[in-house]
Amino acid sequence: MLKKLLILLAGSFFCVFFSCKEEAVYSVKVRLDNLEGKDVYAVFAADDMKKIDTLSSLGVNEFTLTEMEENYHSLTLYFGSPAQWITVYLEPGRRITVTGDLLYPRLVKVKGGRINDLLTEFREKSSALLKEQTDLVHLVDSSQEEQNAGKYISRLTNIRHELGLLADAFIRKHPDDGASAVLIEDYFSDPETPLLTEEYLNLLNPELDDFHVVKELKGAVEKAKRTVTGAKAPEFTVTNLDGDSFRLDSFAGRYFILTFVSAAWSDDAQTDRALLGELMATYPTDKVEMMVVSLDEDPRLVHELIRKDTIAWNIVIDSGGEAIGLMDLYNVNILPRYYLMDREGMILLKTENGIELKRVLESVMNKD
Repeated sequence: MLKKLLILLAGSFFCVFFSCKEEAVYSVKVRLDNLEGKDVYAVFAADDMKKIDTLSSLGVNEFTLTEMEENYHSLTLYFGSPAQWITVYLEPGRRITVTGDLLYPRLVKVKGGRINDLLTEFREKSSALLKEQTDLVHLVDSSQEEQNAGKYISRLTNIRHELGLLADAFIRKHPDDGASAVLIEDYFSDPETPLLTEEYLNLLNPELDDFHVVKELKGAVEKAKRTVTGAKAPEFTVTNLDGDSFRLDSFAGRYFILTFVSAAWSDDAQTDRALLGELMATYPTDKVEMMVVSLDEDPRLVHELIRKDTIAWNIVIDSGGEAIGLMDLYNVNILPRYYLMDREGMILLKTENGIELKRVLESVMNKD
């Protein structure tokens, strides 16, 4: 398999710098300032596969990528780090050009094909905001003073709002174009607010339902809606650190706290562990139950951590991939993440704030 992959990559690399006798299905010419010395990772994507090419430490500002195979819908170029990337939307036989300055990847012009042309038109109209946004992100990253960082973040929030207004106007003007779906993905796609994404998707022409961005967005919306407040919590079956098997209905008739953490023994987790321990000590297990899902992989380390605790922790770790599976099922994209379910398994609260969890749990328990 590795040999086959190397052969594929070598073939594509050859076509970058030399003319291939066979006519390429896709051709993308890239000319960018500040490109020299960068490693470029080119990811050709289809609905059911991805193909990765690597161009190491380029000594020039331009190159051409060609691809002989059909059915790819996009090409994403990563320049040395995940933070610098550009996506090109492919059409068979269409020659595409990518130009601009790599210091401002969001201002790069991609020409060739309606989606690329419309997105470039949007970027040109929004160029002042996009440039300021990039500059402010760099200032936040480099700022040593919290006051200055707060000022920059406040302005970034305003810029994001202004760009959202421009994107909204564009989407409503171009409901028949795939470029609108891309802007929905960029500005109105958030797993915490799936109904907003769905609202914008409903503005699009149904003929776009087969466009890969629309399909991905709709899939993400349906997945995110599983864990909004008021939804029935997704069912699961897991085995904890002690080898005991649990399902969601194992906690029926009680309030249930499902907590996701990065590592149970880390210094960062000590505050969360103390708060969760306080909750477990406060409420009897016939009223409130808890499960901690940790990305820890070594059961010995976790056992060593909790062996002197007076609290009987119910912990699921990732030694068998169960923690990752539960994180995916519950759409966890930030840690820690707390879910509070009622006696019927309905989601009462989803939060990253342990103090909020404590407050809401106290409130519902006081009402009982």
